Amino acid sequence: MSFDIRPATLDDVAAITRLHVDSWKDTYTFMPNEVHANRSYAYRYEEWLETLTNPDPDQLILTVWNDKTMVGFCSCKRNDDPGIPEARGELHAAYFRKEYRGHAIGVPLLDLMIRFLLKRDLWPACLWAFEENKVRHLYKAGGFIETLHRNRNIAGVAIPEVGYLTPDDPAELYVTINRRLREEGAGQQVTPPARPSAPPLVVAVDQTGPERSEQSLQGRD
Repeated sequence: MSFDIRPATLDDVAAITRLHVDSWKDTYTFMPNEVHANRSYAYRYEEWLETLTNPDPDQLILTVWNDKTMVGFCSCKRNDDPGIPEARGELHAAYFRKEYRGHAIGVPLLDLMIRFLLKRDLWPACLWAFEENKVRHLYKAGGFIETLHRNRNIAGVAIPEVGYLTPDDPAELYVTINRRLREEGAGQQVTPPARPSAPPLVVAVDQTGPERSEQSLQGRD
């Protein structure tokens, strides 16, 4: 079975909204009803409408289609969460219809997100998972580094979550990616992208004193 992967557009707002809400309901069954009520179709619709109306060049949102049915979506972006300050980017979300989970369909999406973040100089990246998420052990097994435990407040409810950091060398993640492809018989092995070289320091000359070196550093439901 082949899938069509393409960037999200405004025409996808309703489909992404349904998939996002439905995935939360059937995946995060440990969450109280008030949390699901808060993250309603109306809430998600407005959220996605705003996001896709005002696209951010540092955010990638991809949709996955089986013919005319959206079966998944993912997004990555610049990290704006101070909880893991060393992360420049974030693997923000990846959701699939229930019948499409547990297969290698997510592998090309992860590959595309990694390449996007590297290209935008947003590496290393973080990833957040709710502590009771049954599949979060796969992140650590896949090479992500467990970094932070904390509570996340949604609709006044504290929900424990875990923050992960990618390894500095993205090639480490591709060991698991390629193993998954072999196990699924789902295609050729993927060549890991190289992390771009750090830009050289900008050297400025102080006309009133000795030379000095200056570097400008750029500063996550």
